[in-house]
Amino acid sequence: MKKLFIAIAAVALVFSASCTKVNPEEKKAEKISFQVANYVPATKAGEVSFLKEFAADQTPQFKCKAFMKGVGVDGLQDFFGTTGETITWNATAKEWAPSHDYYWPKDAASYINFFSWYDTGAGPIEVTNGSMTWGTTESPRTIGTGDNIMYADPAWHFQKNNNPATYGPHFNPTEATEGVPTLFHHALAQVEFRAYAAKLTNGTATWTIKLTGLELKVKNQGIFALTATGENAEPAATVFNQKGKWDDAEWTATGAVGNIMPTDGITVNKAKVTEGTQEYTSILSNQSVLPQDLSEVSFKFNLDITTTYANNVSNREVIEVEIPMAAGTTAKPGFGTEEWALNTKYIYTIQIVPGEKRVLFDPAVEKDWETVTVDEKLL
Repeated sequence: MKKLFIAIAAVALVFSASCTKVNPEEKKAEKISFQVANYVPATKAGEVSFLKEFAADQTPQFKCKAFMKGVGVDGLQDFFGTTGETITWNATAKEWAPSHDYYWPKDAASYINFFSWYDTGAGPIEVTNGSMTWGTTESPRTIGTGDNIMYADPAWHFQKNNNPATYGPHFNPTEATEGVPTLFHHALAQVEFRAYAAKLTNGTATWTIKLTGLELKVKNQGIFALTATGENAEPAATVFNQKGKWDDAEWTATGAVGNIMPTDGITVNKAKVTEGTQEYTSILSNQSVLPQDLSEVSFKFNLDITTTYANNVSNREVIEVEIPMAAGTTAKPGFGTEEWALNTKYIYTIQIVPGEKRVLFDPAVEKDWETVTVDEKLL
């Protein structure tokens, strides 16, 4: 996180049917379930649950397409149908499950590939065995204020519900059941802007600080294409229960631009309380944005500041401020963020320092006194 200081002086119904009765316990063992978690880099401590992506009044769920390779059948079959399945969290059973029960194939040579995603919008325009695509050149995806797009790593050639412990350290067995490993990544970036004042009063003066006309124009349309090739592609038919990765997951931003900042005046009413401690006034909180290059982007606003003195005299200034999102220059320093990367949140803090310039006086006369002697006058 980089603070920018501004001084006022400077500025997953198809299910397997059988005429043979099956023991309920056997059915339970054969039923497909999912093991869901957010992706957490191995270098970071802690676990982030996918459930935390949902508010209390929302039903936790995601979408999944599955492709089955059946013994004696050419090609792959849409195991969940052409449109896929909605996988929903059952809080009572503590498990993720599709709308109907599905069962694992019986032959040891058969397998299923799973591709999952979560999207507050319409979702990807196409999901195939090894690729997912959001938007096209003719119709790019538009990113809105509260959008959330997530994609899971591919699950190749699965034949059974494995024990969660075999899926690695990124899963928390206490929060999910055994099942298909479904590791999610955020496809968008998120930003937060906040400000605080070094002081709002000092005993001799009080400052009222407002930010008006906030402007941060960025690209809000793009194409997101995920592909699995090379070492991340579908493994040989003899290799089962493999988690994959998507190659170089990144957005291609288009030319559409929108202003993501609010335009109404925001009063900066939080000040530093003690040294090293401060509260913040929120300018923009947890905004989803399209990952993109920021080299030509600036954050602009008007700094409207009124100073009121002890004798009730006040004066006001409105200062135009432009902060480059990238490094900027010595004369106009920036935040130092060259790009917004997916699966990353950025916090920008602006510190406003009123009263940096005191009015000082240096009295002087134009020149020293000169002594003039006047002649005596006799009356």
